[in-house]
This record gives sequence, C-alpha cells and structure tokens, in this order.
Amino acid sequence: MYADYIIQAGLLVFVIFSPFSIAGAQFGLGIGLFGWIVKIICSRKLDWTDSYLEKPFLVYLIALLVSAFFAYNRLNSFKAVGDEWLALIFFLVACNLKDLRFTKKLFFVIIVISSLVAIYAVWQHYTGIDLYRGRMLKIAPGTTHFRSTGNFSISLTYGFYAMLVGILSFCLAVYEKLKWKKYLFYFSSVLCATANLFTYSRSTLLAQLVVVFAFFILNWKKKKLLIAVLAYFILIYAIDPQILFRSQKAIQSQDLQQADIRTTIWTTSFKIFLHHPVTGVGFNNFGGFYDKYKPKGSPTFGHAHNDPLNVAANAGIIGLVAFVWLLFSILKGLFKILNQAKQDLHVSVSNAVLLCFMAYLVSSQFQCYYIDAVDGLILFFVLGLGQTVDNYYGQAGRIQSIDSA
Repeated sequence: MYADYIIQAGLLVFVIFSPFSIAGAQFGLGIGLFGWIVKIICSRKLDWTDSYLEKPFLVYLIALLVSAFFAYNRLNSFKAVGDEWLALIFFLVACNLKDLRFTKKLFFVIIVISSLVAIYAVWQHYTGIDLYRGRMLKIAPGTTHFRSTGNFSISLTYGFYAMLVGILSFCLAVYEKLKWKKYLFYFSSVLCATANLFTYSRSTLLAQLVVVFAFFILNWKKKKLLIAVLAYFILIYAIDPQILFRSQKAIQSQDLQQADIRTTIWTTSFKIFLHHPVTGVGFNNFGGFYDKYKPKGSPTFGHAHNDPLNVAANAGIIGLVAFVWLLFSILKGLFKILNQAKQDLHVSVSNAVLLCFMAYLVSSQFQCYYIDAVDGLILFFVLGLGQTVDNYYGQAGRIQSIDSA
C-alpha cells in the first residue's frame, strides 16, 4: 500500500534530521502522519496496536484539560494541551511499522548520523566553535573547556539526545552478531556518551551513570563488558577531569542557594503548587506566577526544572497523579516486554528502551525534558521502536505456537 511507503519515507526523514534539525525532524513526522491519515481513509479503518501507553496517556490528557478549564488563563492552558502532540510519534511508529528490516534500517541510520554529530560535538568541546549558528560557545563555569551543543541551541537538549542514542547504540552492540555492526555500534555509543559528558550537563551525566549501573544489574552475566565500561570512564576522566567539577561544586557548597539556582526554582515552584494544589495554575501560566513567588533579585523561569514538580505546579494534584501513573505504566510495560524477550534483537532493543526511559526518569528530576520538543520526540520515537520490535516478535511467537499446536 502506497500509504505505508509514505509513512516509511516520513520516518526515514525524521531519523535523518533528528540529530541536528528539529524543523527537519518535525517535517518528517508530518509526512509520516499524513501517510497514516491516507492509510486510514483508504482502508476505512484504524489499524490500532494496543500498548501500555494509550490508556494512561488519555487519562493524563483529560487531567490537563480539567486543569486548563480551571486555569487563570484558560486560552493559554488549552493551547498548551496541544504540546502533547509529541506522543503521536509513538503511536505512528507502533501502529504502522510492520517490517522488521526497515525498523533495523531506522536504528542504523539514526545511530550513524548521530555519531557524526557526536564527533562534531567533541570537536566543539575543545574549540568552542558552533559552525551551524556562527557563534562561540560558552565555557563551562570553573573549567577551561566549552559546553558542547552539537547542532542544537543549548547543551542540555543535546546532552539528553546524545545520551539516549548512546544507550541505544550500546545495547544493540551487546547482542549484535555481525562483527562490523557490533564494533560500529560500540564506537557510536562511545562517541555519543562522550559528547553527552562534554555538554557538562549534570542531569544527563548522572542519568548516564545510573543507567550503566542498571544495565549490569539487568545483564549481570556481562562481567567482561563491565571492565571495558569502567576503563572508558577512567580514560575520559583522565582526559578531562573537569567533567565532574560542576557536580562536585554543587555537593561541596555550604548551603542550597549556593549549590544551584535550581534549588530556588524548586522551592518557588513548590510554593506555587501549595497555593494552587488541586488543578494548579494551568500550563503556559507558570512564568507569571513565578514572578509573584520568587525571591527578590531572582530571574524568572518558564518551568520548574523538574518534570513531576512542573506538572504539579501547572496541573495540581490531579495532573500529578495522572502523570505519575503515566510514567509508572510505561516503566511497568517496558519491564514486562524485557522479561518476555528471548531473541537477541528483541532483548537488545528491550534493554535499550527500558534504559532510555530510566535515563529520562533520572534526568527529568533536574530539567523539564518531557515538554522539550527535541527531547520529547526522540524519547517517544525510541519507545515506539521498542513497541514495534515487541509487536513483531510477539506476533511471531503467537504464529509459532499456533503452528506447533
């Protein structure tokens, strides 16, 4: 069916552009969604694939609508509900990708292009030159090196992206049979992990360390690989010991205010939540309320720099409960998929998707990654690929059971 080719073309455009152009990535997503609409019209049915996401996501959307109805600026808040369109890429991928060979091509393309951008980001770390925007990057406070941004506007956004692709590359490499692909994926994981570290983003640095620990708990038989990973971190620290400077500065500070501006953001955001506990102030209204509650002399921020707290302040306890249930449902669904995985590709992708989501959970305690267009798209895309691979092997397993019966 031609609609399937349109969807595949859109997803291919998405993976080509996502490492360096949000506009290109969204254009590809638009092509894919157009193909899905054409497919529905032509077939006169919605070929929907059940997953762990739709029910909790629907409940979360309803919670946001309730919050918007009681918001101080309803129009702003109802417009903000439209930002949840990022999740469409999960359903686009999960409901339409049936060809495992094409799915593997998507993995390959996004890893290769992300690796090239990672090389550029490592180069940026030492030169400070942003060729894409014609500017000089900022030196990380207390260091002598620059904060890499890749082709993105800020280092935090790129760090999250590079971290997820690095996790994906690493997990695919562990279970890959072809030697040239295995080495390529390992090399890509090293490049992306290094690029993430060179952003000096503490949220993704911590998340990357936690995910490494989680991987070896889930794959405790890979002991030799653990030595290689430890050697990598020792080598990176030897090359650039300043990587941990910002984290050490926060830990060794005498008080919370000195440790990080985020503590001010968190306490102010929590005050907003306490004064509007049921439905919050409504999304897109945060900045105005932050002005009223912030300490004198503090700058104004547009979000809480913590996803759960951001939802609590904007959508109250109603939105927070729905959001936590959404996160828990995804985590539970990914653990279930991993426990059922048997074949190498199924196991590797299941590991990758679970670890990517765990990395999001850790890093989202320090930054609002869920509402960021670049990071939200790559997160839901990876989740969608995981569901696609599980759909394929689940269907294959059911067919095999029927044949054997």
